[in-house]
Amino acid sequence: MTLLTYREAAIEIEPGEDVLSALLRAEIDAPHSCRSGVCQSCMHRAVEGNPPAAAQEGLSDAQKSLGYFLACVCVPDRPLTIVPAQETAIRSEVVVHSMERLSGDVVRLRLEHDSDFTYRPGQFLELITDDGLRRHYSIASLPEDDPFVELHIRLHPGGRMSRFISDELAHGRRLHIAGPLGTCIYEGVDPDQPMALIGSGTGLAPLIGVLRDALRRGHRGPIRLYHGAREREGLYLHDHLQALTKRHANLHYIPRVLSDTGPHGGDVAAAALDHENALPQTAFFLCGGEKLVGRLKRDFYMKGASLKQMRSDTFLPAGSGR
Repeated sequence: MTLLTYREAAIEIEPGEDVLSALLRAEIDAPHSCRSGVCQSCMHRAVEGNPPAAAQEGLSDAQKSLGYFLACVCVPDRPLTIVPAQETAIRSEVVVHSMERLSGDVVRLRLEHDSDFTYRPGQFLELITDDGLRRHYSIASLPEDDPFVELHIRLHPGGRMSRFISDELAHGRRLHIAGPLGTCIYEGVDPDQPMALIGSGTGLAPLIGVLRDALRRGHRGPIRLYHGAREREGLYLHDHLQALTKRHANLHYIPRVLSDTGPHGGDVAAAALDHENALPQTAFFLCGGEKLVGRLKRDFYMKGASLKQMRSDTFLPAGSGR
């Protein structure tokens, strides 16, 4: 019986041997450092089979649910098929279902996909043009309810992908995507646990996906959604979210606009840091630019929040990857 398959190749693994040692002995260039399960640089993902619990210690519940494990402390007792942690983006073809403006510079792009494309709300995918241009966008749709994948895309003046989307995309256009990737998902959250969803700009997209997933599953704990923008127009789903709060007693929507001096004025990070108090018990979902996500992670941790309870989707500048 083959206990270890790497990509499509069977790897010889000795009784009691860890996965990292077997990979290195097979001359596979597997990243690693501490070899004690601390640095997490040797992380891989099981695409078939379940890694032992000891190989997932220190990982978030979301990572565990997706099959991620630490190769240096993984001694398999059953067959595993594994791939590197960042090699799970499967390329597939999609068709443009529709595209509409949500604000002056944000569009909602819906893509029809075949049944082989599976994802969880809050993950992201890579949109690929015919000439090889690639950009990452987060998923706002819910696979149980939506026959399409929904992306919220900010159009940047002069941006190559922005020009492609605004000038060339229309109903019926075929595109390629790769993915999904990311662990900013609802899996692993207790139904009675408080949730804090915090994002700015189109960082709302993955939060909408997670929110819809939580509500569909009957989440009972309080859910607070914080959305920040520079200008009032940046709250591009404001009316929809206000209406949603009227239908769900445990949902609270807190918008913040930097340029506004009214009741919704202020900084979204400051608002969340001021309002959240049950920090060790709260599941945090942090989505937006590097500065916002980094600040929230640091400050919430310093105030007592658990890093294991933080899921994030960091938006990096074009060309930086995810």
